[in-house]
Amino acid sequence: MTSSITLKFFGAAKTVTGSKTLLKFKNNKNSAKVLVDCGLFQGPKKLRELNWKLFPHAEEIDAIILTHAHLDHSGYIPKLVKEGFRGKIYCTPATFELTQIILRDSAHLQEEDAIYANKSKYSRHVPALPLYTVEDAEKSLKYFSCIEQHHWVELCLGLSFQFFRAGHILGSSLAQFSYSEENNIKLLTFSGDLGQDRSEVIKGPDHLTETDILVLESTYGGKTLPKNNIKVSLKNIINDTAKNQGVVLIPAFSIGRTQEILYLIAELERGSLIPILDVYLDGPMSVDATQIYARYPDELKLTELEKGRVPSLTTLRFKIIKTAEESKNLNKKKGPFIVISSAGMLTGGRIMHHLKSRLPFAENALVFIGFQAPETKGRLLIEGLRTIRIHHQEIEVKASVHNLEGMSAHAYSDEMISWLKTMIKLPSKVILNHGEEDSLLALQEKIKRETSIFDVVIADYRQELEL
Repeated sequence: MTSSITLKFFGAAKTVTGSKTLLKFKNNKNSAKVLVDCGLFQGPKKLRELNWKLFPHAEEIDAIILTHAHLDHSGYIPKLVKEGFRGKIYCTPATFELTQIILRDSAHLQEEDAIYANKSKYSRHVPALPLYTVEDAEKSLKYFSCIEQHHWVELCLGLSFQFFRAGHILGSSLAQFSYSEENNIKLLTFSGDLGQDRSEVIKGPDHLTETDILVLESTYGGKTLPKNNIKVSLKNIINDTAKNQGVVLIPAFSIGRTQEILYLIAELERGSLIPILDVYLDGPMSVDATQIYARYPDELKLTELEKGRVPSLTTLRFKIIKTAEESKNLNKKKGPFIVISSAGMLTGGRIMHHLKSRLPFAENALVFIGFQAPETKGRLLIEGLRTIRIHHQEIEVKASVHNLEGMSAHAYSDEMISWLKTMIKLPSKVILNHGEEDSLLALQEKIKRETSIFDVVIADYRQELEL
């Protein structure tokens, strides 16, 4: 049976957000259109504006294969359903639990931001509207179908897929497709976001035996693992800020980085290396996500469970901020204390109000613990910007700004090469996506130089590749 596969990249091509790759399969008897991931663009305005464009022929897509829950991989799903998608959305059970809270939170924040924009009149659009509503998010959830890892699922005659553990966040997966080509079985694998085995909380990625073609992310394709001691750096920041009666403000993705930073703070407390401070987790999504982690002990390195929670992810004076009003009141409180709040790349939400109240004062510290996309406020602050525009107000930056490199949930370039080399049969072709251009070029060269893979190409936006 002859067949053909083409890939078209509708996102995460020479950028790190908006992951959407359309796989078109055809053989003598049938065909299928499958979207691997369905994420929102984040970062520069020119990218965010792409979220408002109609996805071509959404109603013709048969299935979505969701590698993990992060917004840049799942956040476009409610809009695609609004545009006519009616197929199945396959993911792991943990990914489904996390995606539910992410999509609801995303819709709620968009509605909240639209209300604030209309009230303060800072938007050019009258009225300002959300990309999708909470109702849209709820409607999209009925299309999800949960699949365990290492279990083949037939999408159509001649095309199947299975998930492997990616080690990026809870439930995150590699997606491997099997298809027939002239009586041979070929394997095509998408890395999603590839993790590593450095996490204190979740297990590292599965090692694949083989794949013929690999679509590989390259977020940190141009970087090697930093040699700094993260725990020592965090200890020093907290101690210095507490001594100055300041506030440690940590923007963190609700899923993954929040659990890691809570674990590290709790470890420092248990070792009497920092003072016991109030630690505020601002946002119900972060709280819900931490509780979901406790329901999947097989994916965790941590073994202790207690009443549906992981004790080592809770500090001694752990406090939950649920409502927007409680969050606003926190901005009136004097330090020292610690606030962990989403979003990790400062793309909106409650973190923006914390920044407005804390950045102008030198006793405070802003700590980044994850990747910051180009032209985001997070990237600009790391690069030394001393005045930042928030809600159309110029905010002076006097607080200290820190970037804890090495805490990312993404594999660095050396880790990706090591993971590749564990395969018994290396892929004949690697397609690089999900990275900035310098990272893509660096990883392309590194793969060619350090492995026997010479066909390494970089995906471009809306480029179509026939395999």
